[in-house]
Amino acid sequence: MYLFYLLRHKFWVMIFCFKHGLFWRGIVHDWDKFLPSMFRVYARHYPQIREIRSKTGHYDPLQATPDYRIAIMEHFNRAKHHWQHWVLLNGVTQQAQDIPEKYVREMICDWAGAGRTRQGKDWHKAKVREFFETTRNKMVLSDETVRLIEKNLDKMGY
Repeated sequence: MYLFYLLRHKFWVMIFCFKHGLFWRGIVHDWDKFLPSMFRVYARHYPQIREIRSKTGHYDPLQATPDYRIAIMEHFNRAKHHWQHWVLLNGVTQQAQDIPEKYVREMICDWAGAGRTRQGKDWHKAKVREFFETTRNKMVLSDETVRLIEKNLDKMGY
């Protein structure tokens, strides 16, 4: 079940990345989820993913089990298309670093691919911008990254 979901997600992200000229990013997107150590944890917790996701599509990893939280954290640390990868922590504060544009574009393709995978034929392009607008207050983003997201949502037709 999880393998089917992962392959569909990867397929749709690749389609969106290719459409926007991100050929290599589309190929390597979420490669680490195929590592046996990651795949086993994600597959085991696949049924609970929907339970910790809000109606906006945002999910709270703090509601996950400890082993799944570690897997999510490892993925964020490897995957530069996640905003969490770019947050610098010092034990007291968190500071958003600017995300390079190619990763901003991949992040947008990831949002589109995740939506298309989960919603099927009910999905439409406007939902990508809607997702950003309803979850942006939960993301730690620099002003420059917000500017790049908004610019690329327009440029990419979302």
